[in-house]
Amino acid sequence: MFVIKGGSNVNNAREKDILELLHKQSPSSVQQLATHLKMSEVTVRRDLVDMEQKGLLVRKRGWAFLPGLGIEPLFNQRMKQNSDLKQRIAAYAADQVCEGEVIALDIGTTVTELARELLRKNNVTVFTFSFQAANILSQSNVNLYLVGGNLRKTEMSLVGSITRDTIMKFHFDRFFMGMAGLSKDNGPTDFNLEEAEIKRAFLERSKHVVALVDKTKIGVTSLVKICEFDEIDEIVTNEDPNSMHEQIPFRGKWTFV
Repeated sequence: MFVIKGGSNVNNAREKDILELLHKQSPSSVQQLATHLKMSEVTVRRDLVDMEQKGLLVRKRGWAFLPGLGIEPLFNQRMKQNSDLKQRIAAYAADQVCEGEVIALDIGTTVTELARELLRKNNVTVFTFSFQAANILSQSNVNLYLVGGNLRKTEMSLVGSITRDTIMKFHFDRFFMGMAGLSKDNGPTDFNLEEAEIKRAFLERSKHVVALVDKTKIGVTSLVKICEFDEIDEIVTNEDPNSMHEQIPFRGKWTFV
């Protein structure tokens, strides 16, 4: 199985061949890929459509290229990837939330799964800048605050100075944080500068910071660094625990689900 940066697993032999070619030359045209792979352009286009839906590459006007550090796969694409892993992480995280707590929720697909798990909670206050999470929790018994600001439509998140200034008025028992990547050399990273700023505001105002990181994010680096390792209290993941301490220099609490 071939694994590329960004955490997506490639199970199809043709997809692997396409990605290997793009690692050598990105962008490449459909015609170039078809020639190298000795396949019809129709077949190549079909494969490229499927791969784009998985978030493996980006297509534009007859060309295909690997996503750069600043290219964020669509939310709906990410929701389909490793959903069982994300659900296990989310179930554990929800079980840690106690009655009467005030918690902050990040954006992202794993945190969206956590919002679903929180539907079974009562007497909990939730702050979030994610419309996705807020929409789910609107059907719950939790006391919900959606932090206002400028709407980032691709992720349905609220960002900017209004969002940050509002967060800085409050204190939180826990902040459940997602990320695009977690690597030894670059630490926790994410796709978007504005969203990273909001994460840092929640970090600053929270007693306990829990990073929810499915194993496809381990070893990955994205555009902007979120924080230092020592600003996180706990990392919840489903990676093999025997290899994690060597891969990631984190001295806080590891939880493997």
